[in-house]
Amino acid sequence: MELLAPAGTYNCVLAAVNSGADAVYFAGQEFGARSFAGNLSSEEIFRATDFCHLRGVRVFVTVNTLVYDKEYKELENFVKILTKAGVDAVIVQDLGILKFIRELSPDIELHGSTQMTIHSKDGAEELESLGVSRVVLSRELSKADITKITKETSIETEVFVHGAMCMSYSGQCLMSSVIGGRSGNRGKCAQPCRLPYSAEGEKDKFYLSLKDMSLAEHIAELKEIGVNSLKFEGRMKGEAYVSEVVSAYRRLIDEHRLPTPEEKERLNRIFFRGGLTDGYFTGKTGTDMFAFDKPDNPYLKTREESAAPTERRRSAELAAVFKEGEKPYISMKSGNDFAEVWGENEIERAGNRPATQENVRAQLLKTGGTAFEVTKAEIELKGAPFVPVSVINDLRRRCIAKLEDSILEKYRGKSLNSAPEIIKEKRNVVSGFSCSVLNMEQYRAILEYDFRRIYIPISIIEENAEELFENREKIVISLPVIIRDAARGEYRERLEKLKDLGFTKAEISTLDGVGLTCGFERFGNHRMNITNSYSAEAGIALGLEGVCLSAELNLPQIRDMKKPLNTEIVAYGRIPLMVTENCILKNLGKCKCDGGGSMVDRTGAEFPIIKDGDICRSVVLNSVPLYMGDKLSELQSVGADYLKMLFTTEDSDLCRKICDRYFNTGGKPDFEYTRLHYLKGALA
Repeated sequence: MELLAPAGTYNCVLAAVNSGADAVYFAGQEFGARSFAGNLSSEEIFRATDFCHLRGVRVFVTVNTLVYDKEYKELENFVKILTKAGVDAVIVQDLGILKFIRELSPDIELHGSTQMTIHSKDGAEELESLGVSRVVLSRELSKADITKITKETSIETEVFVHGAMCMSYSGQCLMSSVIGGRSGNRGKCAQPCRLPYSAEGEKDKFYLSLKDMSLAEHIAELKEIGVNSLKFEGRMKGEAYVSEVVSAYRRLIDEHRLPTPEEKERLNRIFFRGGLTDGYFTGKTGTDMFAFDKPDNPYLKTREESAAPTERRRSAELAAVFKEGEKPYISMKSGNDFAEVWGENEIERAGNRPATQENVRAQLLKTGGTAFEVTKAEIELKGAPFVPVSVINDLRRRCIAKLEDSILEKYRGKSLNSAPEIIKEKRNVVSGFSCSVLNMEQYRAILEYDFRRIYIPISIIEENAEELFENREKIVISLPVIIRDAARGEYRERLEKLKDLGFTKAEISTLDGVGLTCGFERFGNHRMNITNSYSAEAGIALGLEGVCLSAELNLPQIRDMKKPLNTEIVAYGRIPLMVTENCILKNLGKCKCDGGGSMVDRTGAEFPIIKDGDICRSVVLNSVPLYMGDKLSELQSVGADYLKMLFTTEDSDLCRKICDRYFNTGGKPDFEYTRLHYLKGALA
């Protein structure tokens, strides 16, 4: 079971390795989801990779942000650096990057980031079918969820076991992007979840601030399940944090035991956010997982309190022969790697001070500052050889260098292909409108208008199938964003019953939805985070008939994207900002399971809270809707097939009013609204 440590800087790489990590993950200066960490320069990536590989430690690099078309040339250059450095794997979120790297550098393993929101067996299997060897599971999964995915699939599983947790499912949060212009999907999250809010008449508290995760007491269970890798969060944290956490878990794994009270206290104090929690793993969600009153008060351990770990080295066996009249010889062996060197000149007979075992051994064992520690040395002296110290040192240095090359050459030399090109087919764009509704009141209101496609929650269709039947060719079954394995059998049965009634289209939000909707015309919504031509093309391999592009794009980016399949863009509505496993309203004792509620930030902005379909899970909506009714010509110029309207909290009168503006009158609304990023420059 691998112990995978974070490293935000080169020194953190050293701390992780020397503290006992089996693998480290870090980012370069671009394309990492923690852009505010120090991150590594290209030169440091080569140094860090060699340092790790010489000590038997694997190297993973995060390329787990969403990218734009114009960034693919830079991405290509970066992947070439990673390939030449010989990194073991790349962690990705973007479906386009996944496809791009798989074709450009086929020898590098691909790992699916937690940003892909993989939360079920279906999702893991779909990811593996795309050429990914490991999935980083959503942090919200329970022991039962992790067990099913790990035991019933062949893909490797990686599980977060310690560190900070986002309130939202990773990959499903647009809060920082929409309200602050800093995208978490682009590595720029401003952490608005760590700010105070008021909710349902309760006073201001940190209702979205989770405690840090710790599964230190569940290592044996994770091993029994068969999890391949235990992962720590922490690329924004320093060397002391990395060293403390890695060494603590290393001891627990090696000694097959639970943490002592003292060890738990040290883990709690190294970065204190109101305590530690294992609530998701144990299935005990709720208020105990939150730091409502103490969201972020880290205890910063100093170097005096946390001594630097001893430099990690690998054992090696050494053999040397020094014989009069022959060239000196030295060999070193470490594992399956072997190196040998000879001196340039024959050894002369000593006049009065021949070499001794003691003196020669002392020089040969001076391997400090290298990756090797000689644990066994066989030295043969014949005759009375005169062996200068300079000769011994030269042989030792050359042999170590040759042994290093023997080890590193196995990682280097990965193949590189030409960068793949995107399909450039031309399509006939069918310009029109689509919409999503959450209830029948909204549905009946929008029937007066020419919507070509209508997304409706599965439970609403089931309850009103007879009324909806006449529009079944337009209707798309909208599924919850998150459907864990325990509920997937039920949803499969429900989908099949609706298909038998003539409803043959379904909408998905993540890769997990692909396997669930077999036999349906499949559409991806904006939660799939399609931001570039490559990721749009990747949708074809998923069997998508169409996809709604990311709401984080601006109009020029949408216009310039190749669109190899039917595309939608959001034209109106309150954008979902979060999907949370913990019910925000239930934590306040205010949940009626009707999804109704709200929270208010420090500026007075009110964010509605609804359910995730018919599942009691919170979806936080933006405080104001996107409105582009007076900018339709700009929207229609970008080449999308449909302009999509999202109706969430609107009553029937407001639905009609909005539709009338988009279909007929245009003009600005008489309520507060946002343009998102449509009319701005590219989101950083």
